[in-house]
Amino acid sequence: MKVVGIIAEYNPFHRGHEYQIRYVRETLGADYVIVAMSGDFVQRGAPALMEKYLRAEMALLGGADLVLELPIQVSTASAEGFAAGGVSLLDGLGCVDELCFGSECGDTEILMETARILVAEPPVYRDFLQKNLRDGMSFPLARSRALTSYVAKSAINILGIEYCKALLRQNSSIRPHALLRKGSGYHDADLSDVSGDFFPSASGIRELLSAKKDAMDFSRFIPAAAFPVFSSALKKGCWLSETTLDLPLHYKLLLETEETLRQYPDLSDALIRRILKYRNQYESFSQFADLLKTRDITRSAICRGLVRIFLDLKEKAPGHIPYAQVLGFCKNSTPLLGQIKRNASIPLLTKSADASSVLDKDGLDIFQKTCKASGLYEMLLCRKTGQPFIHEFQKSPRIIL
Repeated sequence: MKVVGIIAEYNPFHRGHEYQIRYVRETLGADYVIVAMSGDFVQRGAPALMEKYLRAEMALLGGADLVLELPIQVSTASAEGFAAGGVSLLDGLGCVDELCFGSECGDTEILMETARILVAEPPVYRDFLQKNLRDGMSFPLARSRALTSYVAKSAINILGIEYCKALLRQNSSIRPHALLRKGSGYHDADLSDVSGDFFPSASGIRELLSAKKDAMDFSRFIPAAAFPVFSSALKKGCWLSETTLDLPLHYKLLLETEETLRQYPDLSDALIRRILKYRNQYESFSQFADLLKTRDITRSAICRGLVRIFLDLKEKAPGHIPYAQVLGFCKNSTPLLGQIKRNASIPLLTKSADASSVLDKDGLDIFQKTCKASGLYEMLLCRKTGQPFIHEFQKSPRIIL
């Protein structure tokens, strides 16, 4: 039995994601595909477009066998924390052979070479890095330039490198496999290509949705098997954008002080100063993120920080994920679930109500914070749609026959 893992957000699940799963089956020869997926808030610093169980169902209809949830501390972390958490979760299952991820270069060896340098930090590389930082570069730019100076050909793929770093640091037996990214770039909003092999970006789909397009306008971007689920959610208005945080985030920021902001580990001193200085000029989530942005503070880091303030999330991403929360699975993947139960070093959680009897103290704390975040997401969704509030403990994994 060959099992391949994917770490993803599926925000939303589109044809490029379907292509990756098909590649994993047809080219890598996987018998089963496990996805470790972000829950109701995502790594770019925003609410997920659609709630986690719906996105898990789309992934299952698109070819995945099992979808597990990345805890909120991981899904809203930096690229390093996100990758480390995803790798820890898959490694804890005791049955994943390979990790497949999209990459601009598609060369696993280059990514691994770069990751080894970042993990080992040889003196020459550190000298390049420190010089760049002294010259006033932001850390991501300084690191990229240091790598370019140290390695003849450096891959421009932050998450891919972080996955490789996590595999090395955790001494995982999972083998990395970089898949050349096809179609639109990760942040490319252009959806004008109508060719048969065009793969859209999730960013482009979200931007199109913000323009209030009809559901059928998305039919060429979403896999046919998953489109009815996507279309139904659209027609019911069951989707969120960062604008839903405009008012509640403003309220939360007004409650914060310099002392409380310092309790959020990912907020730099410079960002804290800017939040306190400019919060009286707050108009919306997006406007405030733009206002806080500087040469040294990226917008994505700001958005993650703001979302973590909204969620009152003051813990760093855990290096070890102590449980696997099931969001959905295919009925014919019973042999996979059996192998996980036999080999896993962490418990498989299929019912939220069982958490208190299954998880240890650390695991229960991570789980409860994730449930709290999902409750806030449900609140925002109910406020938008008028639908009744459903607590996390009342929800069940999606099962595809």
